[in-house]
Formats: sequence, structure tokens, C-alpha cells
Amino acid sequence: MNDIAYFTKVQFETVTRFGQVEDRMILNIPQRELSFQVFRWKKQMPAISGYTTEDFHGHVYSFNKNIPARVVRNGKTKKSLLESEQYEEQVVFSYGVRLTEEQIEDLLPYCNAKEFDTYRNKKMSMSDEGYVGYRDEVTMRFCGITDSYIPLLELSMSYFYDEEHEWPSERLYRYLVQTYFNENKKTKGWGPTYGAFSLFC
Repeated sequence: MNDIAYFTKVQFETVTRFGQVEDRMILNIPQRELSFQVFRWKKQMPAISGYTTEDFHGHVYSFNKNIPARVVRNGKTKKSLLESEQYEEQVVFSYGVRLTEEQIEDLLPYCNAKEFDTYRNKKMSMSDEGYVGYRDEVTMRFCGITDSYIPLLELSMSYFYDEEHEWPSERLYRYLVQTYFNENKKTKGWGPTYGAFSLFC
């Protein structure tokens, strides 16, 4: 049996501790496209400013309020504020590049889905052999699909391991970042980096 089944598309997402996607990298191998986007999340409703009063144990306090909300009117009740807890995703930076056939050939060894599939049911743990650290304040997740019998694969990328125990998802991510983003002036200040502030150079 052939031991190689390449991914057709892979995706890396950086996720905040609030569950919001901070950035997303997508590699489309058949189309030879690599893209990267950065997101910011904002409340959907405009902010309403004003003063409000509240009674706390017999004492009335007044304070300024600035919240995403809208005024709700009802014929049987007074006006009230309906606060919003929903956020909308806004793209604040976008970058894309079309890779050459030679560049695709160079990265294919990092994209063998069968190698990734052996990690399908594994859970990262600080007690794992080779564990060396974790991503602070954010986590990452990997998603990959193929044209073969291998189903959709999703892996956590919360922890770092030494070279011997490193997961293939981290190996592919590091290759893409070091090759296409670290020295890229177009993504400076926006793109992911591997180097002075990472565990691996």
C-alpha cells in the first residue's frame, strides 16, 4: 500500500482564550495558493453613552455607561437597554501568494496526511515525552483534508515538543512561517514569526 497521501488543503488558526479566531493561514496545494488573514472582533451594536443610576442597599449611585446596546421601547413598559454580547469578525489584514511548482515540491514532504493521521486520537499533555512548553494566551488548531479515504483531520497545537517528538502539524507550520513570512516585508507586523521570540529558530 502506498504510504503517501498528500493533503489537498490545510488550515491553521490562532485562537484567543475567548474562543475568537485571531488569524488564519490556508494552504491550497492543487491551486498552489498560500493565504493569511488577521481578524479583529467588535460588538455588532453601536455604543450608547449616558448616565445611569442603581440602588445598592439603600444608596443610589450614578455613573457613566458606554455599552454596545440599543434602546427597546414597549407600549406597556418604559424604555430599556438591550445590551449586545455578540461580536462580528472583521478582516484587518489579508495576504496571499501563488506558489511555484518547485515550491510545492519542496513542501510536499511536510504534507503526508498518513503521517498526521497517526495523531488523530492523541491528546496533547504536559506529561508527554518531549514536552518543552506551551503557547501563552492563545492556542492553535490544525485542520487538513485530502482527496483520499482519510477523513477530515483536526489537531490541537497548544504545546511545543522537542525535535524528536514534534507533531507533524507544528513541523509544517514552522516550515511555512520560516519560508514565506519571517523575512516577508509585506507581512511585517502582521504575519506569524518563528525566531527570536519562539522556541525554535
